[in-house]
Amino acid sequence: MLAQRYSSVVATTRAVVSASGARSGARQTAFKPARVPARNPKPADLFSGLSVNSPSADPVARRGQRVTTGVGPRFDAVVSRPPPTEGMGMNHVLFVEIGMGADQHGQDATKAAVRACRNAIEFNSIPSIRQIVPGGYDNMKLHIQIGVPKGAVLDLEKIRRVFPYGQICEPIEVVEGGLMARSGIKIPEMGDKSDEFVIAVAAITIGY
Repeated sequence: MLAQRYSSVVATTRAVVSASGARSGARQTAFKPARVPARNPKPADLFSGLSVNSPSADPVARRGQRVTTGVGPRFDAVVSRPPPTEGMGMNHVLFVEIGMGADQHGQDATKAAVRACRNAIEFNSIPSIRQIVPGGYDNMKLHIQIGVPKGAVLDLEKIRRVFPYGQICEPIEVVEGGLMARSGIKIPEMGDKSDEFVIAVAAITIGY
């Protein structure tokens, strides 16, 4: 149908141009219809020109290697490696949740760490855990890593109570991190010993 309409338009246009040239006595010029793009052009394969600095074409074997695309503006990318699981108490890592928490008054690192863990898990919904993890929530494993300022003391039992389900991989990993900032004000009535502002961060790795 489209081809017939196109042919009809071309023929009509040629006839009009020919008649107009004959009436005016002007020299006629060859009519060249505009190119019409294909109705359903084949989509470009943006990855067909992908080159890897390795003889291996296996995407798994390419993990961690730098690749360069052969189409469009040149750019480099690094194929991601599978998450390491050594020392985490699990064989498969699904995702990692990140959170931050702070105790502005009282210099309580446990309170800051609890808030960091809650911040990491409270804004996520993974309704397919039962389909992804064999055994569902009971077999889901959690690796907890918390960064707090040097010298901070944590009540790990309060941190464990943050997580309503899943198996916590022991021990909870506590590392030096976070930040000891300044609130700018000391309020003894709120338990302040100084104007220090304790900030903790948490990384919760989920797997099985």
